[in-house]
Amino acid sequence: MRKVLLLGLMLFLGSAVAFAQNRVITGTVTSTEDNLGVPGATVLVKGTTIGTATDLDGNYSISVPAGSNVLVFSFVGLRQQEVSIGNRTTINVALEPDVQALSEFVITSYGDQSKREITGAIASVKGEVFENLPVQSFDRAMQGRIAGVQVTSTSGAPGGTLNVRIRGVGSINAGNDPLYIVDGVQVASGSLSGQGPQNALASINPNDIESIEVLKDAAAASIYGAQAANGVVLITTKKGKKGVTKTKITAQEGIVQPLNLYEVMNATQLATIKRDAYINAGLNPANAAATYGNPEDPNLQSYDWVDELYRQGRLSVYDVSVSGGDEKTNFYLSGSYTNQEGQIVQSSYERATGRLNVTHRPNKKLTVAANLSLAYQRTLGTIANGNFVNGPFSAGFTMRPNVPIYNEDGSFKADYPSNHNFGYNIVQGVYEELRRGTSVQTVSNLQANYQITPWLSWTSYFGLDFSDNRDENNRPSTIPVFSSFGGQSFYADRRNNNFNTNHNLNFNKKFGDVHTITGLAGYEYKGFQSEETTATGRGFANPTLRYLQNAATPFAVGGFFTEFKRIGVFGNVKYNYDDRYDAEFTIRRDGHSRFGAQNQWGTFGAASVGWRVSSESFMQDLTWLDNLRVRASFGITGNSDIANFASRTLVGNTGQYLGSGSLGLSQLGNDLLTWEESKTINLGVDWTIFNVRLIGTVDFWRKDSESLLFDTPLPIDSGFGSITRNTGSVRNQGIDIDLQTVNVVSGKFQWNTGFNITFLENELRELYDGRDRIGNDLIVGRPISFWYTHRFLGVNPANGRAMYDDANGGYTYIVGESTLQYIGSGLPTSYGGLSNTFSYGPVSLEVFFQGQFGNLAGNQDMFNLEDWGASTGNLRTNQLSYWKQPGDITTVGRPYEGGQAPGTSNIDTFSTRFLSDGGYIRLKQVTLNYVLPSAAAQKIGMQGLSAFVQGLNLATFTKYTGQDPEVVGIREFVSIGRFPNARQFSAGLTLTF
Repeated sequence: MRKVLLLGLMLFLGSAVAFAQNRVITGTVTSTEDNLGVPGATVLVKGTTIGTATDLDGNYSISVPAGSNVLVFSFVGLRQQEVSIGNRTTINVALEPDVQALSEFVITSYGDQSKREITGAIASVKGEVFENLPVQSFDRAMQGRIAGVQVTSTSGAPGGTLNVRIRGVGSINAGNDPLYIVDGVQVASGSLSGQGPQNALASINPNDIESIEVLKDAAAASIYGAQAANGVVLITTKKGKKGVTKTKITAQEGIVQPLNLYEVMNATQLATIKRDAYINAGLNPANAAATYGNPEDPNLQSYDWVDELYRQGRLSVYDVSVSGGDEKTNFYLSGSYTNQEGQIVQSSYERATGRLNVTHRPNKKLTVAANLSLAYQRTLGTIANGNFVNGPFSAGFTMRPNVPIYNEDGSFKADYPSNHNFGYNIVQGVYEELRRGTSVQTVSNLQANYQITPWLSWTSYFGLDFSDNRDENNRPSTIPVFSSFGGQSFYADRRNNNFNTNHNLNFNKKFGDVHTITGLAGYEYKGFQSEETTATGRGFANPTLRYLQNAATPFAVGGFFTEFKRIGVFGNVKYNYDDRYDAEFTIRRDGHSRFGAQNQWGTFGAASVGWRVSSESFMQDLTWLDNLRVRASFGITGNSDIANFASRTLVGNTGQYLGSGSLGLSQLGNDLLTWEESKTINLGVDWTIFNVRLIGTVDFWRKDSESLLFDTPLPIDSGFGSITRNTGSVRNQGIDIDLQTVNVVSGKFQWNTGFNITFLENELRELYDGRDRIGNDLIVGRPISFWYTHRFLGVNPANGRAMYDDANGGYTYIVGESTLQYIGSGLPTSYGGLSNTFSYGPVSLEVFFQGQFGNLAGNQDMFNLEDWGASTGNLRTNQLSYWKQPGDITTVGRPYEGGQAPGTSNIDTFSTRFLSDGGYIRLKQVTLNYVLPSAAAQKIGMQGLSAFVQGLNLATFTKYTGQDPEVVGIREFVSIGRFPNARQFSAGLTLTF
């Protein structure tokens, strides 16, 4: 019966086609580069929505209705071609490389601009590059993919925050984060929760992003004036397009695994080194055996605390989107759900997002748009980033392996030895202490554009970044250290309201055939408010009744309110002559409530020029050269990222006086305080050669940060520690290189490569009042982050003692101020990424590496885990190679209980022993993707179907002694108890209807 119905349907359709005199056109689409078929090329009947795609060999077949006589052929990277049909039934087309693809428009501040006309340093990443990657935020998706942009994790926790630095670190006390703008909304970065990492930028689903543009120099960013010194990141979300409504569904499941865990000793191994440490210190080894066990006891049992804390977690990501439009209205509607378990038990991240982007054109002059989003995030966190007794990343590895985790009945062992970790059973703590952060956030906007004349328009814009967060921390009385006060619950409710609006007059007119002038003038207002209320209660009759109304004792209350306001006016003019010469000028004036009453206003601006050399007549004989362009720019931007009231004289609560509250001065004000300024010069070259087979960009840049917002020390008798002033300067300079190549195109096989690298130098050039150094922390002529410590020379084979450079060509066992010396920089001197994509027909494989080089990194975990047997906790197994007798060649010295043998410095004295090369190369991503041919997909009622498997953080090549060189931080000296990144594997399907 089914076959009969299908046959009847085919006969009906055939008769309908014949009646309408439709024609079937067939042919092949090839590329002039290699004369091979182009798979997946689009063939459309002009003026209709009728279309098809070529098969793997470039062949197509399309039914053309009566009255239509033109076919449109297109493919990414090839020039679109329109062909008249006439009386033909077979049409073969050869598409040429599309050098004009360089005219692709990118988002630039308050509008967009052709790449061919850009005179500043702007880098772009399309959303398709990181689509379906199991990352929670777009800042993580940028890592290693943009020259001049360094992205590092502050925590490997799911949903964790990141450090993003554009062209170095320019400020000492003010912020170094770039300005983030999502569809025009100036969003706040950082963590929404205090109970676990919860990235404020994760409210934007990466699969909703169309593109990310990074404005790196002053010419590109100066229109944002007082907030652009650290660069600008512009995120544009997807919009609907005219045509048939498209539905896209993606689902993926995966696993999360711990990465590079420390290998620690079992009970027998720890008992052995502790016995020798006691003997070497002249102590009774029986006391060591009583605490750590007898190493000669064959029945000495080991308990694996690390295995109890770490796990293989689950990862689930689901996305759905519907988009489409007609002549008047376009829409994009999406929803997503993410749930990822952390590598530590009880840690997890959950997110749900929804988005609606609508653009409507009620008439030819007016366009209105709304981009609305809503996100829910929930984090179950764990203590990290510090040497905490209840932190699994610090205490977890040091727990004594001879001490049981559980009692025989399966309950947690409550009497962990009090002389280590304050008697805290870390496994019990992680399972029973609740650390939860929940937030609801919207990043939304409304916009209207009115076309006054064909060359003049008006735009009004309103944007909102609003978040509401609740933090919960419950420490039940079942954990012994909290039992004395009956357990404790802490709650914090926090609300952030971040609003901006701008109103612009836009001008775009061409004079004659060769002169084009584009400009805008605008006004902007931004207001930010944040408030928090906290409460803590103690004494709960039952640990399950953890809410504050059940507390016997109201223990503490707190809260704050803070705000700032900023207004600005700005203008920008661009001039293009004959598609060869470009010039751009920007000026902006800002007023900010953060600065002193006498210095609240600042003026910023930039100028830039560009020359398309390849358009000159004398270059036309160079057939291998598709495009060559040179750029130059200079500009000044500002940094206002300090505390909201840093310029004000403040009073604060000083306690009680005669039973009443009292106030006193808590901060000295500075009415002259104003912006940091960054002066940037940029020289760039862009080229495309060999029929778009090699595309490259090189930028040479220098950024001088001057009039730093610096906390200057005050004399002790002033009664205050410091005052914020404008003083000092820092220089960053370097080279950004970006290359995109098509290495091989042969039949169905293609190999593409993307490579970027940045080389940079950082130097402190000036301090306050002519000083050349502040202690051993800041020295003029050095980077603003460096190591100044004792140089460890190794272990003396004769006696097992630690040797240090005495700064006079010899060695010493005792260090002091005289043996301190400059060791090296804590800042990377280069970083970048390398991607290779191999495709054969419907199968593609992407392999992506990311890395950084040239920095020394500290590993403070060694204080606990590599102290040569001196402390009371467990150690890494690499300590088993310790010195035992004269002549031993080793890097682990003679164990000594307490760590300080007579005539030596304590073994935990910080030195280069705790430093290692922080550079690394990481196999960041491998993705294998299969796309079902469109003809086969259409047979099962779909427009497309693809399946993929992928892995993240698969391998790391480094000399760093810690778990993860990425989470050390860019300016931070040490890494202790940090949440490392995890290895991830996932598989998924994408269905398109």
